[in-house]
Amino acid sequence: MTVDQAFTQALEYETRIRDQYLEAAADAIVPEARTFFETLARDEASHVAYIAHKLEQWKGSGAMSYEGLAAGLPEPGRLAAAIAKAASSFTAIAEGGHNAALSNALRAERETSAFYRSLVGELPGAAADVFARLLEIEDGHTAIVQAELDLL
Repeated sequence: MTVDQAFTQALEYETRIRDQYLEAAADAIVPEARTFFETLARDEASHVAYIAHKLEQWKGSGAMSYEGLAAGLPEPGRLAAAIAKAASSFTAIAEGGHNAALSNALRAERETSAFYRSLVGELPGAAADVFARLLEIEDGHTAIVQAELDLL
């Protein structure tokens, strides 16, 4: 796969998952669920912008620099601890499709991570570094979504 193709496909993955989170937020009947999905959508939107910038950089000069991408969410370990603490006082409520939305999100996060994992070993230099960082973040999203699904 070429660098152009990798970044173009990455944009498709990130745009699709961002839109999925926005739709889940709009459909959420529980405010905490809406906030959860909106937060993930914002993080994915930052990935769309970052990848678009890197693709533009690549197309303009045939090279790119690697600038780190900050995760917009807390580290998965800290988040898992907070979820575990919340679970101890959790009261079940009607989930209104939250379970299905989380299951779809988990599938999308795993698919995106698998795609990035394949690119890390395939692409040269800075492009591989970009996808290695995106992989770390997406693996974190996977852990967060799994923890939320486990709580539900």
